Amino acid sequence: MPDEQPDSVCATLIEEMYSLQLSSLGPDGIPHCGYTPYLYRAPSSFYIFVSQLAAHTRHLLENKTVAIMIIADEQSTSQIFARTRVNYLCEAKIVEPDNQDYALLLDNYQQRHGKMAGLLRQLPDFILFHLTPMSGQFVMGFGKAFRLTGDDLSVFEHTRTG
Repeated sequence: MPDEQPDSVCATLIEEMYSLQLSSLGPDGIPHCGYTPYLYRAPSSFYIFVSQLAAHTRHLLENKTVAIMIIADEQSTSQIFARTRVNYLCEAKIVEPDNQDYALLLDNYQQRHGKMAGLLRQLPDFILFHLTPMSGQFVMGFGKAFRLTGDDLSVFEHTRTG
């Protein structure tokens, strides 16, 4: 729809999708792509609960910088070359089990992702990370790309080439 505002389209995308793509950098300098379910807390906090057996988790323990992308499902897009998506460059920090918000965050994560999340909570190798976006870009179609600015990256600045 031509009258849709980028901030509301982006918010809907983040709300409706359940997993994000992430790109981490290994100690050998080789990038690794993965995905994981997430919990979002406005205005700009993402939480992931990941196993230390996964390469991206081991990378995050060594290098706190990670790129994430939330992208519209292929089946629901009208143009495969211009899927709606938001990318963020984030800083990852561990949320320790003794943090006052830890249990509530995992309760919310479990509420969003179901029974399996409850089972994962019982495993000792899972770590809760808080991903804080430092920069971002939102694309909602051809000629509709926006740089995200402002303290909480809530300002959408239309980007133009040329």
